Amino acid sequence: MSVKILGKLPDPFKKEDGTRMTPDEWYAQRDELFCKICDIEFGGMPPRPEVVKVTRLTAPRADGGTNVYKIWAGTKEKQVSFLLDVTAPASKLDGSVKFPLLLTGDGCYTTCESDTIEKAKSLNIAVARFNRLELANDDKGAGRVGGLYEIYPEHKTFTAISAWAWGYMTVMDALSYIPNVDAENVGITGHSRGGKTVMLAAAADTRIKFVCPNNSGCHGAASHRLKCAATEYSGRSEELSDMFKNFPHWMGEKLEAYVGKEETLPYDMHFFGALTAPRFYIQFEGMQDYWINPKGAWMNFCGVKEAYRYLGCEDNAAAWFRPGTHRHKLPDFSEFLEFMRSKINGRPTAEHLKINPYPELNIDTDWTK
Repeated sequence: MSVKILGKLPDPFKKEDGTRMTPDEWYAQRDELFCKICDIEFGGMPPRPEVVKVTRLTAPRADGGTNVYKIWAGTKEKQVSFLLDVTAPASKLDGSVKFPLLLTGDGCYTTCESDTIEKAKSLNIAVARFNRLELANDDKGAGRVGGLYEIYPEHKTFTAISAWAWGYMTVMDALSYIPNVDAENVGITGHSRGGKTVMLAAAADTRIKFVCPNNSGCHGAASHRLKCAATEYSGRSEELSDMFKNFPHWMGEKLEAYVGKEETLPYDMHFFGALTAPRFYIQFEGMQDYWINPKGAWMNFCGVKEAYRYLGCEDNAAAWFRPGTHRHKLPDFSEFLEFMRSKINGRPTAEHLKINPYPELNIDTDWTK
């Protein structure tokens, strides 16, 4: 695959006067930086809800079965509602035992299935699922109708991905109503467009402790500055021009100005990963998933890793570049669940999550020169 790198990854810690932020300055200014880059990339975020209400729809189950909840959230006058199903290891529902939680909004996919739930239970981790499409449609022809678009009609720039990320944040609000979940140890994961979503959600919400974007590609955990052209062996990778053609409802309006000149972006996607620090970030990619740009994903991770190193939490960032194409199945969920459990138990990152899959690429992240 022919690779073209459009310049060096920008330094997340560089000030306007050319000096570098200290880690303390970075954390003090992280919210301001998030708003700036989220505005360009994703059109900003919907407002946080004034009202969050939770009702359980099933008879309480303490036997390891699923409890289904309905969440209402929005303004005092109008709320959107969506379902959340929670399956935890067998325990009393009185809050005396709380389990770490794997949360996914990919309820619209058949990915997080019974095999994943059983794996989670074996590690004493609960699983929760919701369908992000209840918050915003994924039809570029439908327009801004339904879901959050009707709750916040005056906010006209946030995208479908922003609305889906809002869903994760609202579930975090709702967890105080769910007795057997440890809200201090929540990990979120999503696949493809769902991976873009969780990357944004974790950068936006510091309550989320673990994040795993899976095969998220362009506009996700892949650098805009590395492009892969087609060869006789593989196809080219997706670029911003493709995204605006195929998925304009995911894209911040201001980002279109950078199509074809991505090297002029004042940031790249590793900024979103850096905003997750010092929490736990792990990125999953398929090395034959050429459309999602796995080499660009490695470039992105190099930037995330260097940011974590500078902030003194290098072991909290990891990556798994596996053989294969575009998928999110039990092996992927298992890797994330094992990562969560190891970090909750205070263990170092496993060696296979530190491997450089592309030693031939020279990714320069020395921002001191």
